[in-house]
Amino acid sequence: MEKTAPTLALALAITASSRLRLEEREPAFRAAFVAAVAALDDADVMYRRAIETAVPSEAAAIVAAMRSFREQVAGVRERAREAIGEAYRRHGRVYGAFDPLDAYLPPTDGLSHADATRVATMADTARGQVDTLRAQVNQGVVARLAPPQIEMLIAAKRRRREAFEAALRGAVESVVGGDVTRDEREKTVYGLVALADGWY
Repeated sequence: MEKTAPTLALALAITASSRLRLEEREPAFRAAFVAAVAALDDADVMYRRAIETAVPSEAAAIVAAMRSFREQVAGVRERAREAIGEAYRRHGRVYGAFDPLDAYLPPTDGLSHADATRVATMADTARGQVDTLRAQVNQGVVARLAPPQIEMLIAAKRRRREAFEAALRGAVESVVGGDVTRDEREKTVYGLVALADGWY
C-alpha cells in the first residue's frame, strides 16, 4: 500500500477541506493525512495477520483475492478519474485529487448542466462496478470458510475500521481544532473512513 499512500493522503485532504469548507487548510490536511495513511497501512497489515491467524489454510488464497480486488478497483478509479477530469477540463476546471469512487461529489460549479450530470453518472457507474467486484470476491471468500471463520474475519475487519476511524479523526482534529462543530467533524470523519476503506 506504500505506493498509494501519497495519492490517498491527497484524496483525503482535498475531500476534508472541501467538506468542511476550509479549502485554505488543504496543505495542513495533506500533512496530517500523510501520517494518518501510515497508520491505516499498519492497521491493514494487522488485518492481514488476523486473516492468517483465523484461517491459516486459506490465508494465501484470501490475501491473493484481496490483492486482485484492490488492483481492479484501482483500475476502475483511474479510468473514472480520467473521464471525469476530462469533463472538468472542457470547462477550464481541474478535478484534482478527489476520489471518483467516494460518495462525496465535489463542487461542479462552472460545468454545464449536461457535464455535471455526466460526472455524477460516471461516478455512479464506477461505484457500481466496484460493488460488483466486491460481491464477487466476497462470494469466493465466503465459499471457502466455515461460519465461525467468517465471524472472525468480520471482527478483524471491524477492528481495522475502528483503527481507521481513530487515525482519521486524529488527523482532522489536529487541523480544525474547535473551528467546526462536533457534528460537522463527525460527519466528515465518517465520510473519510468510507473513502479510505475503499482503498483497502
